[in-house]
Amino acid sequence: MKSKELSNNIISHFRKNVFPWTKLLEDNWKSIQGEMQLILDYPKNVKHKNRWFLAHPHYVKSNSKEGWKTYEFYFFGIKQLNHCLNCPKTYELLQQIPELVTAQFSVLNPHTKIEPHKGYTTMVLRNHLALEIPSQELCKIKVENEEASWVEGDIITFDDSKMHEAWNLSDKRRIVLMIDVANPESKYTAKQINQYKIENLDDPFLLSIADKKNWLAWLEKGEFPDNVLVE
Repeated sequence: MKSKELSNNIISHFRKNVFPWTKLLEDNWKSIQGEMQLILDYPKNVKHKNRWFLAHPHYVKSNSKEGWKTYEFYFFGIKQLNHCLNCPKTYELLQQIPELVTAQFSVLNPHTKIEPHKGYTTMVLRNHLALEIPSQELCKIKVENEEASWVEGDIITFDDSKMHEAWNLSDKRRIVLMIDVANPESKYTAKQINQYKIENLDDPFLLSIADKKNWLAWLEKGEFPDNVLVE
């Protein structure tokens, strides 16, 4: 892996060019952005049913009822087919990412903060492809004690098992394509990670959607049923 170094020789938590596929997405980021803007700004023009999913509201502070929302393509190996069909170019690109675990558009609405929290495992690395960044001063992400912002069209990679937070203090939305892949320094494949996560599901938020038996059935099938995560 390539790592960025800070001026004091401390290795940064934020890395670029970690995976070969990042260039593919960066080269096509405008197409991804266009599909995102279509489903978000012109939902009546979308052919297939879709829904923006309110993400982990228990650690979101916002002036909006929809402070942080996501649009799922893959969630621990379970595909949201309608969303993939609504964004065919994005779907085509995601299919070319090895060891993909989760992929979703992530919208942080104005004056919203995601409070400090840790991801569930070191088995994955998180990637953000920046699609709409209204301000690099007012839109930030922090991992442990290091702050950074995003550059539209660029991907940053970080370990979300470390304490991290993000905020958008601007008057416009902040949007990234968020992708989790198997950490190549881990011995586990994406399939093993997906199975482990669903078999050990204990998140009250996710269990409020369905019980573990249903989650396991969806994982086995590889798709969500039409009545889950769609309006």
